[in-house]
Amino acid sequence: MKKLFINASLLVLLVAGFSSCKQRIEDDYNNPEKTTVGNPGKLFTGMFLNERIHPSYWDYYTYIMSITAPYSGLATILPGSTMYMTSTSYTDNRWRDYYNGTEGTDYNYNGPGILNNYREMQTAFNLLSTEEQAKQLVYLKLAEVIVYDQTAQMIDVYGDIPFTKANSLNSSNRTIEFAAYDDAKSLYDTLITNLDKINTYLTTATVAATEAGNLRIYDRVYAGDLTMWRRYANSLRLRLLMRISNVNEGTAKTEVTTMLSNPNTYPLISANAQDALVWNSPTNLKSDLLDVFSGFRWAPKYLIDFMTTNSDPRTEAFWDADTTNGFKGFPYNGTENDYTNGGYASYDSATFFYNYNLPGVLFTAAEVSFLQAEAYERWGLGTSSSAYNTGISQSVEFFYMLNQKASIRTGAPTKWTTLVTPSAADIAFYYNSSNIALNGTPAQNLVKIYTQKWENFFVMQAPQAWAEYRRTGYPQIPMVTSTGVQANPPVRFLYPSNEALYNTTNYNAVRSKDTRDTKIFWDVN
Repeated sequence: MKKLFINASLLVLLVAGFSSCKQRIEDDYNNPEKTTVGNPGKLFTGMFLNERIHPSYWDYYTYIMSITAPYSGLATILPGSTMYMTSTSYTDNRWRDYYNGTEGTDYNYNGPGILNNYREMQTAFNLLSTEEQAKQLVYLKLAEVIVYDQTAQMIDVYGDIPFTKANSLNSSNRTIEFAAYDDAKSLYDTLITNLDKINTYLTTATVAATEAGNLRIYDRVYAGDLTMWRRYANSLRLRLLMRISNVNEGTAKTEVTTMLSNPNTYPLISANAQDALVWNSPTNLKSDLLDVFSGFRWAPKYLIDFMTTNSDPRTEAFWDADTTNGFKGFPYNGTENDYTNGGYASYDSATFFYNYNLPGVLFTAAEVSFLQAEAYERWGLGTSSSAYNTGISQSVEFFYMLNQKASIRTGAPTKWTTLVTPSAADIAFYYNSSNIALNGTPAQNLVKIYTQKWENFFVMQAPQAWAEYRRTGYPQIPMVTSTGVQANPPVRFLYPSNEALYNTTNYNAVRSKDTRDTKIFWDVN
């Protein structure tokens, strides 16, 4: 790739977004103009400033609420002939942020690239003494979990991507190497294998006494708790195995069986206190999403009807009722006039519109429970209803926690009463109700599991919702057929035009796959 350059903001660790101390920021900043050796720990923490990891305005506006959420029935977009014409400038930005990122300190629009930060970490690590490498290796291993999570998300929307040879200018020899595209299926297998190795490493890894304080600061998710990172790595591996389970069921079943049968060897995220979240510092790095939710405000009819019909306890945390029409959702076949005139329920004001403190969601306990429920239901590995009910309880708790931890934006029109988490009895009443309980055939039960997982992703994890919607085909969301050139949503993104222009030879090898209707390898639905 031509655009494999070293960007100043991508080589440093800016603690600025998470600290109000200017001197500390300057102390922790590796200015590439003044140093030739990066610090692996500081580069590691820079990954959390990537605008696809913490909740940025740009990610929500151009990717979540305008593409992945509406394509999976979790948000509404203005009806019209261009409603399914995905903006290539928006999807190109997703590509850019994975590889190179952008320079600037407004992290609603800029941030370090994931892969080039990691390549710089590798380069810096290789220049260290053997003694220092032993101390610094932990940063590389934790960074790999982030890299593999983001790499899988890139595969989920593009298919084959450059990886093995990508970002060569951030490698030790600093030379341009036009990056070939890794086969998506093979790369997924590599991620699954390497996550297992990371779990093994972290099982016995120790943090040097001289590095423990730094790790607590640099690690914006678990403050240096390696057991928690094992849970995240294993949960991510479980997600990837289940994602390939329809195309490679033998491997998925074998590996998942091993994991779920050996919880001490493969600990998973099993409670919300273990969720992989990137919390903001509301006075510095804010989830300032008011304009996003103002522009994409209406509740989709299919989702809100499903929730209200079944008295879903999450309804109050998700939605504000319209003052006239209550919990009325925007219909999938509504018109532009309908959209403009409004009168529909909208996303909850305190939880979403005016909340400076929405976290970046990497993984939740509820998703793990729903993954387990699917595996139990399909392969008889355990009691699916127990995992399913736990997942619902964890999901309810999670969304009420978001409301309870809200930091309300200055100038909000009112002061909202903090929501109280529904009681265990109320939640149990919901998951035991006839339409929700796992009380049918395996096929019927799987639909319920998929639907609950989809609802749990909501707009916080819309890219995961879109991936699972394509993998499973559920829920069966009604989608209007557009009168424009693109009648239906795509199943993948087109590659950026710069790939064909600058990385021509390697792009030509995958050109035949570069259509909006070419399914990702795991999408055999």
